Amino acid sequence: MDLSIEIGHEVKHQNKLLAEMDSQFDSTTGFLGKTMGKLKILSRGSQTKLLCYMMLFSLFVFFVIYWIIKLR
Repeated sequence: MDLSIEIGHEVKHQNKLLAEMDSQFDSTTGFLGKTMGKLKILSRGSQTKLLCYMMLFSLFVFFVIYWIIKLR
């Protein structure tokens, strides 16, 4: 009898955790949806401008890594 009561408590606890996870997944889905919308807007802009920014960022990262390695 005690075992079935403990199982009932465990099931209630697990259902509560699942409900919390569901709400967290919903909020994450909303956040990702907003991010994807912003990326779509960014991609609709000038492709050459975006490519230039990516190249400048890549060069910056390359020089930072080179500088770090050179200091060793």
